[in-house]
Amino acid sequence: MNKFFAAMCERFGLNAYIAGDYQKAERWFRKLEQSEPTSIRVLRNLGVILLAEGRSGEAERYLLREEKLYGASFYRHSALADLTYAIGKRKEAARRYRLALQEPECAEGGVAFHMRALMEKRLAMCEDEKSYAGTRKAMELFRQAEELRETGDYEGAIQSFLQSFALDETNWPALNNAASIYMNTLKEPVEAEPLFSQAFDLSHSIQVARNVELCRQAISRGQKKK
Repeated sequence: MNKFFAAMCERFGLNAYIAGDYQKAERWFRKLEQSEPTSIRVLRNLGVILLAEGRSGEAERYLLREEKLYGASFYRHSALADLTYAIGKRKEAARRYRLALQEPECAEGGVAFHMRALMEKRLAMCEDEKSYAGTRKAMELFRQAEELRETGDYEGAIQSFLQSFALDETNWPALNNAASIYMNTLKEPVEAEPLFSQAFDLSHSIQVARNVELCRQAISRGQKKK
């Protein structure tokens, strides 16, 4: 694979991920994987994409392989912390969050300092069995919300996503998903905007940043029509 096509695969894959089209993102990175199966950009991005698709076992294998090949780092600890937190490995998640928080990227002035508050909250919950049990209930509600969304019960899905967030205030995807229903399905961007904004404040995700921008554009268009 030539450098131009490799760069195209990476760019299109990242664009699809940001747009929330995880299957398309995976397809582009699978093409890249054929020529550079052990590169950081393949291992890390496929790990993150597979986790977003709910394929946690596969995601963990990619992220652990990256760490084995390239050593420990803030981004590897952080990604594996989020993964183990999501799948219920409480003690391993706590260990990974501690390690991530010790890295210079996460210190004041570091490039990932904005992630520190969320990781500290998750570490505190991982260190308390009762608090962590609440996050498991939050995950159950999150899955129920996804099922309700698939059956067309959009109001029920929104309420379940918001209940999930109430049990785990680091669960920013629940806010993002509730807001996405408001904006894309119910065509209510005004309801969506504060939820997107709150999700971005927690995550600083480029995907959520795009949603905030699109939502505000929709609100602006609606105001101009009045």
